[in-house]
Amino acid sequence: MKNELRFCLVGRGSIGTRHLKNLKSLSCTNIVAFSEFPNKKKDEEFQKRYDIETLYSLEDLRRYNPGAFVIANPTSEHLKVAKMALEMESHIFMEKPISNTLAGIEELRNGLLGKNIVFFLANNLRFHPALIKIKQYIEDNKFGDVYFARIMAGQYLLDWHPWEDYRQSYSARKALGGGVVLTLQHEIDYAYWLFGKFKGIKSSVKKISNLEIDVEDVASIIIETESGTFIEIHLDYLQRPPKRTIQVQGSKGSIDYRFGDESLQFYDFDRQTYNRIHDLNGYDNNQTYIDEMKHFIKCLSGEERPKSGIEDAVYVLKTCLEIKKEFAR
Repeated sequence: MKNELRFCLVGRGSIGTRHLKNLKSLSCTNIVAFSEFPNKKKDEEFQKRYDIETLYSLEDLRRYNPGAFVIANPTSEHLKVAKMALEMESHIFMEKPISNTLAGIEELRNGLLGKNIVFFLANNLRFHPALIKIKQYIEDNKFGDVYFARIMAGQYLLDWHPWEDYRQSYSARKALGGGVVLTLQHEIDYAYWLFGKFKGIKSSVKKISNLEIDVEDVASIIIETESGTFIEIHLDYLQRPPKRTIQVQGSKGSIDYRFGDESLQFYDFDRQTYNRIHDLNGYDNNQTYIDEMKHFIKCLSGEERPKSGIEDAVYVLKTCLEIKKEFAR
């Protein structure tokens, strides 16, 4: 049976298109796109390929009366669309990060107070089975005292979307909210999700390559959490082949996982053995995006509460902006 909730997609790039496909796979077919900048050729191709009409005026959008917005446009434009959603009392599914500035954040936060509007920030790695298992092991004290964690994410920027000019992408442009700290916010977000709030942060954030960008391409971050865990996070636009890893070291055991590995293994200190604690053979990373959309839909019906809500979004943005200050110095 089709889901009758009306969705409005804002942002028709790779991530917006992914969300569109996933919505359709979940039988959500009542969808329109919205753009303030008509492009006849692009709009006709989009409608032909996905059977999605594009609206251009607020009047038409209000008549459509969307129940939820999927906000996947450049980071710097997120709050503008969120304000539209609030005015229409529509739910909000927003790509990370929430913005590239704190301007307008309190207005959004206050606008959500007292209203029955779901706000969800799409941190899809919170739905990755390896990280879910690691979080469970932390909460079950399998690691004992968590001494430290090392987290890395790096990929050569030109390899992200080889069909487009990387210099025009939001990831490469300060004005659109680019740079590794905000673009690769996932690692900072899940470090907070796994290990708790941060007490102290030191970082070095620079542009060291010959990429034609006006934002940082590498960041090395050292965090001490309120619970005393030390976290090292490395982010870059430079690595070939791409690499995304997490290592967790505790007093009872450890995990060293590279995303894409077929299994998650825990090293037990007492037994001095590796134990396979999760089988990821054949796991498709798109499932994280499907699962976060399923979660959002369940939040709309009241079955679940957002796993990444407005307070999480603001906390991580403030952390990222504090880290990015180093690039301006």
